[in-house]
Amino acid sequence: MRLLDIPRAAAGLTWKVVKLPLDAAGGVIGRRSAADVERDRADAMERGAEAQAQVAAQERERREEAARRRRAQAATRERTKKEQAAEEQKAAERRAAGAEQRRKEASEKAAAQREEAIEAKAKRDELVALEAEKTALDEREKALATAAEADRLEEAAARAKGKRKS
Repeated sequence: MRLLDIPRAAAGLTWKVVKLPLDAAGGVIGRRSAADVERDRADAMERGAEAQAQVAAQERERREEAARRRRAQAATRERTKKEQAAEEQKAAERRAAGAEQRRKEASEKAAAQREEAIEAKAKRDELVALEAEKTALDEREKALATAAEADRLEEAAARAKGKRKS
């Protein structure tokens, strides 16, 4: 029961109580008195007021229902926006993870290339050192061969000198 229903019911009951003796008197006389006309007019006004109250109540309910629908739609839109934001954040995280993976792979590749370059330089340096050692050994061998030839020639000269003296 609404707040305005109580006074409306009281007013309606009051009119009925007031018109009861008038109805009884009008029934005895058999003609319509000014009171009957006023009573009918009051009844019509009461029905009109009740109809207006019903229309107002229906309008209020319609507005409340429209407000509920708008709130539900707003909640749905907000939920959709939150879901979209979450999806966008996940996509950004996936992109960031992909970029991080690519950077990591590029770093590993660069490190591998540096390592290969170092190994290649070490092999070249080792080859140069081996070639230098080979050259040194060749020169030593030549020196030894020359020294051996000199010793042989010296011995041959000493033998030839020994044969001449003898």
